[in-house]
Amino acid sequence: MKYSSQFESYPQLEEAARRRLPRTLFKTIMTGAGRGVSADWNVEAFDQVAFQPRSGACPPIRELHTTVLGSDISLPVILAPVGALRLINPQGAVAAARAAEAAGTVCAVSAVSGHTADQVAARTSGVLWQQITLSRGKEAAEIGISAAARSGCNGLVVTIDSPVSSKKGIDLSVSWRTAWRFGPELIARPRWSAAFVRDGASLKSVERALTSEGGRPVAWSDLEWIRERWHGALIVKGILRADDARRAAGEGADAVVVSNHGGLTLDGVPATLSALPSVVRAVGGSVEILLDGGVRQGADVVRALALGAKAVLIGRAYVAGLAVGGESGVRGVIEMFREQIDVTLALLGCPSVSEMDRSFVLSPASWDSTES
Repeated sequence: MKYSSQFESYPQLEEAARRRLPRTLFKTIMTGAGRGVSADWNVEAFDQVAFQPRSGACPPIRELHTTVLGSDISLPVILAPVGALRLINPQGAVAAARAAEAAGTVCAVSAVSGHTADQVAARTSGVLWQQITLSRGKEAAEIGISAAARSGCNGLVVTIDSPVSSKKGIDLSVSWRTAWRFGPELIARPRWSAAFVRDGASLKSVERALTSEGGRPVAWSDLEWIRERWHGALIVKGILRADDARRAAGEGADAVVVSNHGGLTLDGVPATLSALPSVVRAVGGSVEILLDGGVRQGADVVRALALGAKAVLIGRAYVAGLAVGGESGVRGVIEMFREQIDVTLALLGCPSVSEMDRSFVLSPASWDSTES
């Protein structure tokens, strides 16, 4: 039976999440670093790519299935690894993974989601990718890699673009000061607050996951160490430059994610969509190329595919769905994208996502002249 989304657009979804979450939590998750320039550019870049439809060529059936790193998925939309999901909803990454499984796609689980790979895998048989960091040291990372292998994860995501945090985190300490600061917000969001209180483990698990203990950011030199311990697909996330893309391929990456961390790290870096063509030219024949950042509708997905991405990762959109409706909300977001992608393909006269190419779009010439 076809699942129909309860959401019509991202603005509707974001407003519903705003009403559900405490103001500080919503702002932390949904806004970018600094002045939010890069986060805004990510979204605005899609409006710079115009469609070139084929008239009189509407295919009666459109094929959305594709393959990413050997996994067949029902649409080219993957759930990105997002931290602190358990603060958004107590079911967090478990709900996201179950929704992805039901929709027939991949869920990438953040190393700081509040749930471990074992906990997520025990509740779903879908395709999972596990993010790994060195923020808690190599010993903890090795435990995480072993857990990902033991849990049957298909891919390991190594985020390489966030050596430090540029956004101030939420104070999770239990104290009168914290209660005084956030009390009014919690009172204003009683449903969220009640769910948070019932999930007694969430505060400690998320706080523990977000706390660095003598670790450090991932460096290129660490990829060999990771490869010695992980024998599945390796995805390097956080690429904006052609030379970094070539470096990732040379270090054994199977896929790269063109990403600026959703504008959550260095503010002022270019939109990911504008960086995509140079990465495609650099490594398009040797690794699979994915993209995240600013994807808000199905038409954005199609634009990214036309410029050379194999699939996209979404973050804020499904986080909003998680806030609004848990597992069902995430599923609704995925189906919203599915319906929008299908309509876009129909209007373009393209029968399949695998046939989407640059003949269907016009993009700024400056994007093609960028090389680094």
